[in-house]
Amino acid sequence: MKFFKILSYFSFIGLLFTLSCNKQSEGEKLAQTYCASCHLFPEPKLLDKTTWKNGVLPVMAQQLGLQIINGEVYPNIQQGADGKFESLASITPEEWEKIVVYYETNAPEKLPTQNRELISAINQQFLVKPMTIPQSSFPSLTYIKIDTANQQIIAASEATLSVFDKTTKQVAANKVNETIVDIDFGNSLAQKGNRTGTFTNIGILNPNDLTKGEIHSFLLNEKKVFQSNVKIIENLPRPVQSNAVDFDKDGLIDQLICGYGNKNGALSWYKNLGNNQYKEQIIRPFPGAIKAYIDDVNKDGLPDIWVLFAQAQEGIFLFSNKGKGLFETKEILRFSPIFGSSFFELVDLNKDGFKDIIYTSGDNADYSKNQLKNYHGVYGFLNDGNNNFKQTFFYPINGSFKAMARDFDKDGDLDIATIAYFPDFKNQPKEGFVYLENKGNFNFKASSIKEVNAGNWLVMDAADIDADGDDDIVLGNFDRNKRGAINNSKKDTSVLLLVNKLR
Repeated sequence: MKFFKILSYFSFIGLLFTLSCNKQSEGEKLAQTYCASCHLFPEPKLLDKTTWKNGVLPVMAQQLGLQIINGEVYPNIQQGADGKFESLASITPEEWEKIVVYYETNAPEKLPTQNRELISAINQQFLVKPMTIPQSSFPSLTYIKIDTANQQIIAASEATLSVFDKTTKQVAANKVNETIVDIDFGNSLAQKGNRTGTFTNIGILNPNDLTKGEIHSFLLNEKKVFQSNVKIIENLPRPVQSNAVDFDKDGLIDQLICGYGNKNGALSWYKNLGNNQYKEQIIRPFPGAIKAYIDDVNKDGLPDIWVLFAQAQEGIFLFSNKGKGLFETKEILRFSPIFGSSFFELVDLNKDGFKDIIYTSGDNADYSKNQLKNYHGVYGFLNDGNNNFKQTFFYPINGSFKAMARDFDKDGDLDIATIAYFPDFKNQPKEGFVYLENKGNFNFKASSIKEVNAGNWLVMDAADIDADGDDDIVLGNFDRNKRGAINNSKKDTSVLLLVNKLR
């Protein structure tokens, strides 16, 4: 009799365990259905329990038409145009609670730390030269470019477009009314002289869905006077990049625009109709397009497009030009919406003749912004020759924002210069700039610079500014929180030029 009591006890415990598992499985199934309806399914392990509960899940509830009042979940009831009240919810509060339980049960208490040594070495290969742009409140660089032919640096910041020479002397400071985040110089960078092309005015920098963005033509003459000539396209959804290219081969230059937006946005090309008139042709009707490259991938004479989307449906996509304004989409890589995709570059990493991918994740200005993430950093993906890519390395850097692969030390392999806008400021501020020297087989030796604390580095470029045969680096400071001042650095440092001393 006692045996059967013990057996019944363990059967009861087993029943509870089974019911618990079934409940979790139901919560997982609901999460797979609803949370993956707008983007790649976000695994619970990507964030800790507290961040899921207090940061991300309440926002997800709103997206599904729910509202949370004093901890209780209710459908969001709104009055329609016909006067009737109806629920906006696509899920019941009971179903939502099962999703919450699933994430809270399966998420870790805290994320693991990044698996590498602290970055402490100071790089001796570069001579660091600071530059200053007077600002009304804080250094606010939004664009930077090394002009190798003119041996100058072009830097856009809050209401100013500045030009510095290779000695870091400021030779021009033009007042502008736009927030310039990208410039397409066309072919004008090929030789010394005037600079012409188009620039992208994002409109409002902070996340929004207002259509305040614009594309302008410009002239930067030999006296470094900047003139915004014509407003080409306006009413754009927070554009971050534009490319001038004749997509349909009709002899007129069209515009490819990355309309990042926020909840709304699109990757579009604007057909040039002549007489300064353009017609939008949407390629992908989703927000988040942040970086595009034009390339005739299949050698058919038509320009194709590589694009990184860094919002919601994060990933890298190839849009093959089929002619007549039509594009065929191939998904190259997909990332979780929590990854914080920030940049990618096409470069032949292993010198096999095929373009590979350098990719960074580290944008931490979202609903999990207080969480350092062990998967933030620099990734390398090798091309098998058919535009199928496989990860070959990962170097963890908190808040990684951009990476550029160049043979900085001229030893025959590609090194990587990186910036992080959201580094571990408390424990590893040197992550703000990291030089990864390639020691062979994608093993990297990391170092930083003493001046890294002088700012919060948002933009970067790399090219040979002094015509000595090696690539230099320039960093732009967007220091809204005045971290330069906190770290006892010159708060007015706007730009750092890292002159390569190799030659």
